[in-house]
Amino acid sequence: MTDEKAKKDPKAKASAPKETAKPKEKKSEDSKQTSEVKKEKKSAVKKPALTQKEIDALILENADLQASCKKNHDDFLLIAAEFENFKKRINKDQARNRELYKESMLGGLLPVLDDIDRALQHHEDDETGKVLTMIKTKLLTYLDAYEVKPFDSLGEEFDADRHDARLTRSEEDKKDNMILEEFEKGYMVGNKVLRHAKVVVNIIE
Repeated sequence: MTDEKAKKDPKAKASAPKETAKPKEKKSEDSKQTSEVKKEKKSAVKKPALTQKEIDALILENADLQASCKKNHDDFLLIAAEFENFKKRINKDQARNRELYKESMLGGLLPVLDDIDRALQHHEDDETGKVLTMIKTKLLTYLDAYEVKPFDSLGEEFDADRHDARLTRSEEDKKDNMILEEFEKGYMVGNKVLRHAKVVVNIIE
């Protein structure tokens, strides 16, 4: 009677409880992962440690590399120092060459002043003398811009660093070693003698 009701009433059949399946698939996946981890652990075998011979060889190789690096560093410092000294020598030589050129150029103008001074002895008060004086003034102004200046010698004591003794005389009323006459005026460039003065020196015997 009950079975017949169930066949006739489909809703009653749908409301009957269904049996749940056991999670067999999850267990199989866990076991699979576990086996894979075990395989990875077995495959990850540690490499054998270095032998003492290999360690000694590496130590020697490292020592050689350090010695080579130190040598290269020392060579670099030596070359850098030599190059710095080379630059200093070049700069010093260039400065000296410039000074020599300047002295040569300025010294070449001094004979012109000597000629003007000799000419002025004969044309001191005429128009020619005025022109010569103007030229001399301009030359002295030009030389002064390069620190070239004449120095006095008459009445001074003879100094071999500044004077060139061409003649000697003996005058009792004058001091010994005094300059009595000046043939050619001397000039300084800065603190250096550009041209020695040619003089006559008093020598008392």
